Amino acid sequence: MLRATSIIRAASASASSAVARGSAGAAAPLRTKLSTEITGLDVHPTPLSALKETYTSTLNLLSTLPPNSVYAQATKALTEHRLNVLQSVQSGGATEEAIAAFEQQVDAGQAEEVLVQAQDELALTTKMIEWQAHEPLENPPPAGQWEYTSISQEIGEGGHHT
Repeated sequence: MLRATSIIRAASASASSAVARGSAGAAAPLRTKLSTEITGLDVHPTPLSALKETYTSTLNLLSTLPPNSVYAQATKALTEHRLNVLQSVQSGGATEEAIAAFEQQVDAGQAEEVLVQAQDELALTTKMIEWQAHEPLENPPPAGQWEYTSISQEIGEGGHHT
């Protein structure tokens, strides 16, 4: 648990510094975009670099979870896919065209929205490690708890005619 805590702190610090550097915008080219047109969501000066650091931090944290963790598998697949898209569009630099290409290929909203999603996923990954959600249940579930029936069976239309 001590190792996980230090990894979580390092990842959080890395992601926080990425956001701070991005909002400072010291060496970043000026964005021509003036508004996201979403109340409370400002235009990020360097969304691609902030996304790259957030995705990298998330993948580092996910690597601490067991490989058979369903959460880790699903989150890793999505994060790696988006990071690959990011790297492919960023080869020409972090231009408005690269940002637009990323938004189009990911198809999950504006880069700023995707960044919020990535930051939320990083926070959730931290919580999943803290909660030890990948560990077996302390008390096994009652028999049949995870068995599901179809709606047609529930209302008696399961194809059983008498």
